[in-house]
Amino acid sequence: MRNLVALPDDPTYLDRYVAIRDKKHKVTRANLTAAHALIEERYLAYAEAIDKSSLAGLKSHAPALLISDTLRACYDGATQPLKKLKQAIKDAQPKRLLKYCPMCGTTLPGTFDHYMPAVKFPEFAVHPLNLVPCCAKCNSTKDADWLSVAGKRQFLHSYTDPVPDLQFVVVTFHEIVGFKGVGANFSLTRPIGLADELWDLISSHFQRLKLIDRYDELGNDEVAEILKDCRIHLDSGGQDFRVFLSGRAKDRRDVYGRNHWIAVLMDSMAKHANLDNWVQVA
Repeated sequence: MRNLVALPDDPTYLDRYVAIRDKKHKVTRANLTAAHALIEERYLAYAEAIDKSSLAGLKSHAPALLISDTLRACYDGATQPLKKLKQAIKDAQPKRLLKYCPMCGTTLPGTFDHYMPAVKFPEFAVHPLNLVPCCAKCNSTKDADWLSVAGKRQFLHSYTDPVPDLQFVVVTFHEIVGFKGVGANFSLTRPIGLADELWDLISSHFQRLKLIDRYDELGNDEVAEILKDCRIHLDSGGQDFRVFLSGRAKDRRDVYGRNHWIAVLMDSMAKHANLDNWVQVA
């Protein structure tokens, strides 16, 4: 789990919006042009909320909701500037990072989530910081349910929330005696020193997206593949498969973050006392 890289503000986010707006049909374009001051005001409000870490306090704007369909048409219509914006967001990310959805780390990010839900904040329909590459499952699960009943954010903002370089995803193993296999179970553990507010947000993000359940569902097959890779490494003349596996774990951490579930899995397996036996029967 690693933060996404935000697009630089050059061209400005407002300029990117204008480029999309100006490619809409005549009537829609005219209505959007008439509402330009509203959009400019709201983009400033978004930037201020990000700067002050107060996104949860940013309320829906009644004048924007009155023209919701017109504003959302900026995203719903596949104009060339919108395609360029989506591609620019993808191109800004380090290589390989978007092999996995940044919200869950399990599948390909084939859609974009509106972090501030478009149904409540249509003015941010094409705001670069409001478009998060993600998988369809995370997108549909989050939907417009971004705040709790208490008014707190329930999901990490992939561009702006600092993901600490501390281990909070952990894995335990159990040997399946009859099948000569190894099972994996994941859990969250709060690191020492992590602030309450950030830990609550991380915990909520994992709970709402059911990430531990997803990791558990995928874990056993991933363990089997990792062991098979270690076996192939040995059979092809490789020497220390623990070093081999540690290197692969480090590569995963460097690309996807310390708490990417496969990085955690590889690192924990490389350190496990029974790895030698597991590899032999793989």
